[in-house]
Amino acid sequence: MEKSRINSVLKNLPHSPGIYKMKDKDGNIIYVGKAKDLSKRVRSYFRADPARSVRTQKLMENVADLEWTEVSSEIEALFLETNLIKEIRPKYNVLMKDDKNFVYIKITKNEDFPRVEIVRKVEKDGARYFGPKTAAHNVKKTLMLLQKLFLFRSCDLGLKQIGEGANGKVSVTRKTIAFPCLDYHIKRCMAPCISAVSREEYLAAISKVEQFFEGKTTEIEKDLQVQMAEAAGRKEFEKAASLRDKLLALKSLTDYGQVVTSPDHRDADIFALALSSGKAYINLFILRDGKLVSQENFVAEAAGFEAGMEESAGAVLEEFLELYYEKAAEHPKEILLSLEVASDELEGWLSLASGHKVKILTPQKGKKHKLVELAEKNAISFMKQHKAKWEIRAPGTEEESAELARVLGLPKPPKRIEGYDISHFSGEDTVASMVVFENGIPKKDHYRKFHLKTIARYEIDDFKSMEEILRRRLKYLGHGPKDFTFRKAAKTHKGGIEKLWKEWDDSGFHGKADEYFVALKAKKVVGMVRFLPGQNKTYLLRSFYVTPKCRGKGISRSLFLYGIEKLKARRIYLSCSEKMKEFYEGFGFESIKEMPKNFEISEGKFYAYDPAKHHDSSFEEKPDLILIDGGKGQLSSAQKAMSAFDLKIPMISLAKREEEVFVPHRERGASGHSSPIILPKGSPALHLLQRLRDEAHRFAVEFQRKVR
Repeated sequence: MEKSRINSVLKNLPHSPGIYKMKDKDGNIIYVGKAKDLSKRVRSYFRADPARSVRTQKLMENVADLEWTEVSSEIEALFLETNLIKEIRPKYNVLMKDDKNFVYIKITKNEDFPRVEIVRKVEKDGARYFGPKTAAHNVKKTLMLLQKLFLFRSCDLGLKQIGEGANGKVSVTRKTIAFPCLDYHIKRCMAPCISAVSREEYLAAISKVEQFFEGKTTEIEKDLQVQMAEAAGRKEFEKAASLRDKLLALKSLTDYGQVVTSPDHRDADIFALALSSGKAYINLFILRDGKLVSQENFVAEAAGFEAGMEESAGAVLEEFLELYYEKAAEHPKEILLSLEVASDELEGWLSLASGHKVKILTPQKGKKHKLVELAEKNAISFMKQHKAKWEIRAPGTEEESAELARVLGLPKPPKRIEGYDISHFSGEDTVASMVVFENGIPKKDHYRKFHLKTIARYEIDDFKSMEEILRRRLKYLGHGPKDFTFRKAAKTHKGGIEKLWKEWDDSGFHGKADEYFVALKAKKVVGMVRFLPGQNKTYLLRSFYVTPKCRGKGISRSLFLYGIEKLKARRIYLSCSEKMKEFYEGFGFESIKEMPKNFEISEGKFYAYDPAKHHDSSFEEKPDLILIDGGKGQLSSAQKAMSAFDLKIPMISLAKREEEVFVPHRERGASGHSSPIILPKGSPALHLLQRLRDEAHRFAVEFQRKVR
């Protein structure tokens, strides 16, 4: 920022709580912060400070503009800051990596016969949640073992209790499978669906599952020991042996909990971090009832921080805690940290959100300090394991990538390669897969699955399918279809908008020009969308029309996304007819019960669109190479999708029969057709392409089987 501009901004900063947004020269928000006193906090960035962290130095080198928002309290500032970081994901804020892969354990307490399941998000639906958990496969194993122990149901039948006690019966209100199912016959379910167990007995088992996740395993073990002794006393040795096996299985799940214990039986979360190459590696010990019930590890972006800077990284840990507890299903009464943070606002926010007092401590001695030290050792260990797994290239991959670049004439070896495949079963239920290799290694958290939308159930059309999924993927990278531009409407566009209105419903211009965004082709208005402002960056989508000649080219979606990006909208609302329901649901609009009162709309079907839900870390990364499974036809269809967005990403296909590599626009051979590249069987480049192609095929087939 120019000095005069800085001074002008700093003079006008208020001495009140709020949030501030720092922008770069292109207007992108690169940092969001909160402040008890906006004037004091923001001014501190512009004072000379030799002890300033590298991250802050880099941030200030890129700051070109400032915005701020005043709020009524420090806690409200924290809420707003957390929501903005999640929505905008600024470069210099701490960001939790792979947060789409977190899972929660959900116990459906709002049902007569609750289920225990794995879900991706917490909802206000009366259920009880535990998490987030970072290792979904470990959670699945734990639930499988707990089901053997407590015989809870895993189906999604709708079950309703009719009557009470021993005379009570169960009515199946939603029949999704034949029942009783296999779980009952192999003794993994009590079968409440056929009234084989009373509701009271079933709820007692669910209560034990809750106790397990609360860390209260001692009570469960004692109960099993008593039952085992009673069965042995009655000479029911088979039952006693079964109970013994359950007891041993339970101990196998909880043995690691004895390593870390708290003598005062407290519930606490213990955080420690290690830094390396702009990333924070965070270890979390979850203590419940004084015992370690879970250990979780997280990676967060911490731009500008390197190993050895942990002492000055309190702000990194503080930002991470805000993001973590915004997602966490439960908040303990005590949080122990390896670093000092500004805890007053955080404690107030957590206490308000949880309904009980939350204390944040950085212990310097005693038992609690030893727990934090152990967490620090685990954070360093996790960092070393993570770097070994992701940063060291697999043997031979450098040679593979280098040869591939040479064969295809790429400017440099491709780091990120995406592979696509189509799968169906005799023409039914066509699906598709996208897999990602980085540095020759599968990056599974960036894999994506597709249900086809333009293919009928019994239709077989691999070319059409490939074009659809590439369009759906590449739209995140393009700036809309080529030959079209998008902008906020000006007065000069009023005549074009009026023509569209007459074409649409033969009416005149509605509203004001600055409420519209337009799509232009050769400076002619061919599409319009109108947003009416509400409160707190919410908008009502009031008018939306693209001339029929330009439909089917992605104009509507590109225009809509352009508009909400420029408005920085938090949420978009609309009321539409039954006829248009499918169109808007295709954009990602979801049905809601009522419209915000400030829009004064009481009739119609109401929908809302949340831009934050449509952020996808995988789709937003640009590949260095795209591999299509198939021959010239599939490649040609994929090329159509790419040309629609005016992108230039290297793209090839690999045909299975002769392992021919087809490249677009390759010079034609004697036959008049473009000739494929034939790589030797021992070629490292071919091995890389085969691994990617086979992985895309495996992932697509696996998904297709699940669909069936």
